[in-house]
Amino acid sequence: MPRGHSMRDRRGKLLPPLRTVHIFAALMLLVGSSLLMAQDPGPSTIEEIRLQGLDRLGTAEVLARMKIRVGDPWNAEELDAEYRRLWASGDFISIDSPKIDRTPNGIIITIRLMERKPIHEIVFEGTDSLSDKVAQKSIRSQKEQLYDPLLVREDVTALRNLLLEKGHPFARVGSRIEKSEDGLLVVFEIEEGPEVLLRSIDLKGEGSIPTDEILPRLKLRTRSFLGLMENGKFDPRLLDEDLEKIREYYVVKGFFDAEVTLDRMEFGADLKDLRLVIEIEEGPRYRIGKVEFKFDGKPLFDESILRDTLQIGAGEAWDGEIVKDDSDRLRLLYSDRAYIDAVVNPSVIYPLEGEDVILRYQITEGNRVFADEIEFRGNAATKDSVIRRQLEIFPGEELYPDRIQDSLSSLYRLQYFQQIRPFFDSSDEPEQRPVVFEVMEGTTGRALFGVGYSSGRGVVGNLHLEKRNFDITDWPDSLTDLPGSFSGAGQRLILEAQPGTEYSRYRVLFQEPYLMGSQNSLRLAAYRSVLLRQDYIEDRNSGAISLGRLFSQEKKLRGEIGFRREKISVEEVSDLAPSVVVQSAGKTRLNAIDLEFDWDQRTYRPVIGAVDGWYLEGGFSHTGGPIGGELDLLKLNLGTGWFKTISQDIEEMRHILAFRTSLGWVEPFGDTDFVPVFERYYLGGPRSLRGFDYRGAGPREDDREIGGTIRHRGSLEYTWPMLDNTLRGIVFTDFGNLAEDKASFSLDDYRVGVGGGVILNVPIFGQPLPISITWTEAVKSQEGDRLQEFSFDLGWFLY
Repeated sequence: MPRGHSMRDRRGKLLPPLRTVHIFAALMLLVGSSLLMAQDPGPSTIEEIRLQGLDRLGTAEVLARMKIRVGDPWNAEELDAEYRRLWASGDFISIDSPKIDRTPNGIIITIRLMERKPIHEIVFEGTDSLSDKVAQKSIRSQKEQLYDPLLVREDVTALRNLLLEKGHPFARVGSRIEKSEDGLLVVFEIEEGPEVLLRSIDLKGEGSIPTDEILPRLKLRTRSFLGLMENGKFDPRLLDEDLEKIREYYVVKGFFDAEVTLDRMEFGADLKDLRLVIEIEEGPRYRIGKVEFKFDGKPLFDESILRDTLQIGAGEAWDGEIVKDDSDRLRLLYSDRAYIDAVVNPSVIYPLEGEDVILRYQITEGNRVFADEIEFRGNAATKDSVIRRQLEIFPGEELYPDRIQDSLSSLYRLQYFQQIRPFFDSSDEPEQRPVVFEVMEGTTGRALFGVGYSSGRGVVGNLHLEKRNFDITDWPDSLTDLPGSFSGAGQRLILEAQPGTEYSRYRVLFQEPYLMGSQNSLRLAAYRSVLLRQDYIEDRNSGAISLGRLFSQEKKLRGEIGFRREKISVEEVSDLAPSVVVQSAGKTRLNAIDLEFDWDQRTYRPVIGAVDGWYLEGGFSHTGGPIGGELDLLKLNLGTGWFKTISQDIEEMRHILAFRTSLGWVEPFGDTDFVPVFERYYLGGPRSLRGFDYRGAGPREDDREIGGTIRHRGSLEYTWPMLDNTLRGIVFTDFGNLAEDKASFSLDDYRVGVGGGVILNVPIFGQPLPISITWTEAVKSQEGDRLQEFSFDLGWFLY
């Protein structure tokens, strides 16, 4: 457009020519300067301050806020500052420039203001899919709040985004303001338009990458059956992002020249259904022509070792995911030698011709690093010594990441902390690094009150007080100190009462895992249980003391020896009771020496527990004989388990395969010629053999279970995250056998159950409490077994 030619703004009004604007601006500057000089002939005082346009606010109230006062010396800079303060108060929509009038008596300042009015009511017109409550939550304007036009504009955008999120791509949102005596009425005018459901996403192109490999990576999802898993609501804001995701994935897979565009959008006749067609031009897939390594300095490893570490090499198609994994493998190779600062950067060198690229790993090895001081942060209640004794890394030792991870697993095993973050602090010494464990303490005390139901145990009341990080020496100075007392020493205290209709239990337990700071442990326990069976009532009272020792912190090998004294009553025996129950009737006292060991090499993570590794445990009990009592028994228990993370979607979202098995055997000796009913093994129930009723599998007499003296059971489980780790799915196979004696133990008598369900980890006082709901089909059972398909269980699976 030629200079000086006029043009129109969006409302059609003529704008002045540019040259005219420049001349006018210059004249205004000259006139303004002369006026200022004319208005400010010399010092004067403020005679009056006039405020115009006030309604909601009183003149006296506003004047009281202002710093300039009548009688103050006139100062233009002070007035400018006052002007800015009035704006900053947020009470005004607009403020005119102050008008200055000079009189013989001084200066009269006149300021015209337009107040913000309070919002009396907010109305949403035209909403069908949105309730007023949901709409109100999405906006920032509130009733009785002062009206802010900028905020209302943001609210209009927020409401439209909410409708887009709910699948209304044609939604329109506007606003209008109506005045009333009580204030302003803010009306949001909404035209939702149809809800659009995405029925299909079709990829048009060569198809080297399967569609079912691409679509799960997109944020837009097609509607599943009845919308149960995916509602399919179309949000157009996600379209460009998903197109870029597809292109990025093609690049990762070696199609460096790939282009991805939206070919078309096909709507149904009523605009409620949508089919997206995306066009993909793959281009050639590049291959790795050569793999090379570049070092800063002399390399620590021979190139052959580095090449053996890689999963992808020369001659293979490029795959960025494998290259990234190989980079991590190379870093791990260095960190396993304590070169924790090693940097591995993969890069691509493109050819001038052809599709063979050079994959170059630039490696900066750094120095071998040793641990300096070890610091703990965030442990307000837990003593440093409690954390330190779980560590497998010490000052002056080489820093190995696997030892850091093992220490992390040991700390999570305690269940004291919600979160633990190990990191290396900065240091002036390149070969030394302070190690910091930053923890977020959970509530280690747990109080459970309530009534529940467990398959096989009936209705159970529950009063459970447990303190994992107990300190028996940390007494409160006053009642106000009680909530934070008795904490921090790593001891364990349990007070439990579970009265029930079929099974009741009462327990007190105190455990000191590191007695007087040593590797020795002490455990004191008192126990009572009452079991109501079909033909009798079993009442057991027990007291025990045990001393243990941790033989290896690294290998988690622990042994324990203890003495146990029990009194068992079998009462109210019916006439139809099995012979073993009749023989066991009355009161029996027993003394036992218990030997136990456990070797735990599992890796633990919060909420889900064991994720990798294995354990081996065993126990031997010698009852009676030279230590007295009315029973002479030998009992042996062995158990093992194996855990493996099969896949990991994102951090700690793990698919886990677990196998557990155990064997139990009990035999009388000396003056005892049979195993009483209360010392026998039983099989069946949610914590024993799913698919069978509590104690519902095994030997029977007159259709009543009598237990056995030898038992084997096992379980193979696969669990995966459904809703984070709060809700996990589970499929499993349980198997087991129970025989009255060794001679009758047969492979043909094994029971097998196959099932699935969910595990809900409910946070209780900062720690997860698992609730298991499963359905099991007994695919192999024996005559007389009592089956149970559905089971519900609260608490930890103690196998």
